[in-house]
Amino acid sequence: VNTFTCTCAPGYTGTLCDVEIDECTPNPCQHGGVCTDGVATYTCACADAYTGAQCQEDINDCSPNPCVNGACTDGINTFTCACDAGFSGARCDVNIPDCTPGACGAHGTCVDGINAFTCDCHAGYTGTACDVNIDECDPNPCQNGGACTDGSNAFTCVCAPGYSGDTCATDIDNCTPNP
Repeated sequence: VNTFTCTCAPGYTGTLCDVEIDECTPNPCQHGGVCTDGVATYTCACADAYTGAQCQEDINDCSPNPCVNGACTDGINTFTCACDAGFSGARCDVNIPDCTPGACGAHGTCVDGINAFTCDCHAGYTGTACDVNIDECDPNPCQNGGACTDGSNAFTCVCAPGYSGDTCATDIDNCTPNP
């Protein structure tokens, strides 16, 4: 007689169930998370870079991938990008210029690509660096035995006697005026 036993509600202890249990002792929050005690519960305020009920999960800084042209490596509240060939920058979003002065010589315009370039050759020139003059005399456009002289995107014909015109195609009428 004069004895009793209390069955405490969750979160309480003590002979009279008047002591609230501190669920934050020891601190269940990982990675520097701050614990806030409740009745039969707790919450964790996680430090930057962590998530989860106990701040146990590293937030994946690579999801979604911040690297525009490259592979992402996750860190703790950070990431690094390994850029694809031809790109640079913290997020691999800068195309490295591939055109260098003189890449296409004096007869072409350099067109930048990705880790490469091409040359847009001026009329009359060809080759990867626009350094080959196209021979407009091959095949010979001069007719009737005319001699061809190559120029830059042009040619001239020296016509055989009795012929005239840009390609020596006109037969000179030796009877005009009547001799």
